[in-house]
Amino acid sequence: MVDKRVYILAAAIIILSLSPVAASFAEEVPDDGGERCIDTRRISSTDVVDAHNILFYMRGGVIYRNTLPHKCTALARENRFSYRTTISRLCDIDMITVLYDFGSGLSQGPSCGLGRFYPISKDEAQALKNPDDIDLEPEPLPPADPEEPKVSE
Repeated sequence: MVDKRVYILAAAIIILSLSPVAASFAEEVPDDGGERCIDTRRISSTDVVDAHNILFYMRGGVIYRNTLPHKCTALARENRFSYRTTISRLCDIDMITVLYDFGSGLSQGPSCGLGRFYPISKDEAQALKNPDDIDLEPEPLPPADPEEPKVSE
């Protein structure tokens, strides 16, 4: 029978050998200011913008934009997804799964990875959801000064 200390020693060796791998992975992920995780208990609703962007509306009024690193097929068309977490946090390493509506119920579609969560304003969220509503008309010029002499050709 093998002594328990052998198993403990083997586990310690494995953990120590993986430490450089984990450290190198952490160094590869740049910190660009976004949140890596959000608390799922604070999510009030979500809004699929397109195949790359999801808005997460949080209790308390904060809105997070998550830009998926890769296009998520059918996400915009189906406009619904699910996720599973073992803790109450949704993170940039987690996956979402597109849900298809088959009349009698929902069926799972493709799974897609999440990106970081960036806080945005209500106006930014509205502009992202309705890009056609952005006022692209130039502002009218001020009226000409009546005292200014007119140049005729």
